Amino acid sequence: MNSFRSLTEMAADLTSYKRDLLLATYRANQANDTPVGTDVKDELETLGQTNTEGGQFYPRLNELVEQGFLTKSDHPDDARGFTCDLTEEGRILLTQLFVRTAASLDIDVAEFELPADPSCPRQRRLHGRTRG
Repeated sequence: MNSFRSLTEMAADLTSYKRDLLLATYRANQANDTPVGTDVKDELETLGQTNTEGGQFYPRLNELVEQGFLTKSDHPDDARGFTCDLTEEGRILLTQLFVRTAASLDIDVAEFELPADPSCPRQRRLHGRTRG
């Protein structure tokens, strides 16, 4: 990852496809013990992305791997497949995206619902007003 740019700057530069790809990877890993690429594609389609064929999916996935936000490994049981997961930087980036979205929509987000542990260990709500 480029140490000269902050994660906040990098988050601002991500396309909506890449942001959705990060979230789809997170969701695929939450739902499956050993998610494969098709699990990530399925989650991506659930998020509304329609271009999940190889021409868009694999290059963007590989770019996120090169940027240090995802890992990609050979699948342990299927030589044709692969698994992928968020790196710690990817989790932090996705958390920043969640928090930024919550702030812009003025909604509550509980820290325990975020992909990465926030720096503050207290259980508090981030951004937004308390709903009553």
